[in-house]
Amino acid sequence: MVTNDRVSGIATRPVAGPERLDVLLLDAEHRQSLAALRVLSRAGLRVGTAACESDTWWAPSMRSRFCGFRASMPDLSDDGAAYVAAVLRLLDVQPSRMLLPAHDGTIQALRSRRAEIEARTALPLASEAALDVATSKVRTLAVATELGLCVPQSLPVETERDLVSALKQVGLPAVLKPRESWVERDGKGVRLSPNAVQSMDEARELFERMMHAGGHPLIQPLLPGRREAVTTFYADGRVWARMAQRSYREWPVLGGASVLCETIPLLPDITRDAELLVQAIGLEGCSMVEFRRDREGRPVLMEVNPRMGGSVALAISAGVNFPGLLYDWTVNGRLSPVSGYRVGKRLRWLAGDVWNLKCAFEMQGHPDMPSLFKATATFLSDFVRPGNTLDGVEFGDMRPALAELNRLVFRHGRRRMRRIFSSNQLLLSEG
Repeated sequence: MVTNDRVSGIATRPVAGPERLDVLLLDAEHRQSLAALRVLSRAGLRVGTAACESDTWWAPSMRSRFCGFRASMPDLSDDGAAYVAAVLRLLDVQPSRMLLPAHDGTIQALRSRRAEIEARTALPLASEAALDVATSKVRTLAVATELGLCVPQSLPVETERDLVSALKQVGLPAVLKPRESWVERDGKGVRLSPNAVQSMDEARELFERMMHAGGHPLIQPLLPGRREAVTTFYADGRVWARMAQRSYREWPVLGGASVLCETIPLLPDITRDAELLVQAIGLEGCSMVEFRRDREGRPVLMEVNPRMGGSVALAISAGVNFPGLLYDWTVNGRLSPVSGYRVGKRLRWLAGDVWNLKCAFEMQGHPDMPSLFKATATFLSDFVRPGNTLDGVEFGDMRPALAELNRLVFRHGRRRMRRIFSSNQLLLSEG
C-alpha cells in the first residue's frame, strides 16, 4: 500500500516494502525524465521520481502509471545547496541503485557533493574533468578548435564597451550566448539560453539582463543553416551508440529544446566531429553534440550537452535506448553496442510548439523567425502529417500529457486573464 510520509522536510510517497528502487529519476518535470521512466519501467525496473516543490502539482513523470515512488524536493533555482542536501536525505530514506538527473542545474548541484552521492548510489555522469570542459562553452570551443572542427567566431564580453566592439567585428544580426547554461548568483540559479539581436539597443538590453543573472555572454554571428545534432554513448574508450537528428523548430526559438525533430542518417561530417569531440573531452555516458550549418553547408559546432537531451524519446522510438545504456553502464557493468536505428522518426513536443508559435506572433521581424502565415500553417499542418508522434502522449498512460496540458492552458491562461483584468481595472480607474 502506498502511504504518505515526510522525512527531514522531504514529502514522499514511498513504494511498499523495504526493497530499494532500481532508479530514482530527478527532474520529474522534464520530458526526458518521463521517457526514461517509461522505458526503464518496461524493462522490469522499479523506478521512482522526484520534482521540485513548485512543480509537483503538474510534473508529468509523477502522474505516470509507471511511477512507483514520488518525492517533493526544495526548489533547485532557490537554493542548490538545500536541493542536493535533500537528495542525500532522500537516498538514505529510499535507497536506489542509480540516481538519474536530467537538467543542467541539477547536475551542477549534484557535483558539489558528488562523492557523498556516489557513496550511496550510482551516478551516470562523466568525470569531473570532462564536465568542467563540457559545461563551459569557451573551453569546449577551445578543444574543438585544437581538433580542427569548424567553430563560430566567439568574442567574450564583460563590459558595454566590449559589447560594442564585438558587434562591430561580428556584425548584426548576432547571437548573445551565455558561456555556461546554468548560472548562480546570490544562491539562486537560472538556466540561460542564446538569443538573437538585430540592433545595438536589443544587444544592450539582453547583455544587461544576462549579466544581472550572473551570466557572462559570448558574441557570435548568426548562422542561417540547418540545426543538427548527434547523440552518443561513449564509455571505456569506445562509442557504443550514436544517433543523428535534425531540429525543425525549437523553444526558445534560437538554441532551445527541439519541439519538432526527426532522426536522420549518420552524416559523416557531424558524426566524425561529434565523436572526435566527445573522445577528446573524455565525456563518458550520454551526450548530445549540436551543430548548425553555415552558408557553405559546413557543420559549425554550437555546444555539447553532457546529459540526455530533451528529445530522448525520439532516440528511444528509433531503437536507441539511452536510459537503458546508462543503467547497464553504471549498475550492471556491461554494455552492448547499438548497431543502428530507424531513420525518419519524427517527434513533436506540443507544449513547446505552442510556445514557439507564441514567439512567432510576438517577435515578428526578429532573426530566424518565420512569417506569421508560415508559422501558423506549419503548426496546423503538422497535426495531420503522417509519422509525427506527440512527445509524452501515450494511450494507457495519458495523465502525464494531461498534466502538462493543465499547466499550459489553465495556469498560464489564468495569469493572462489576471493581467487583462488588472489592465481593465486601471483603465476604469483612470476613466
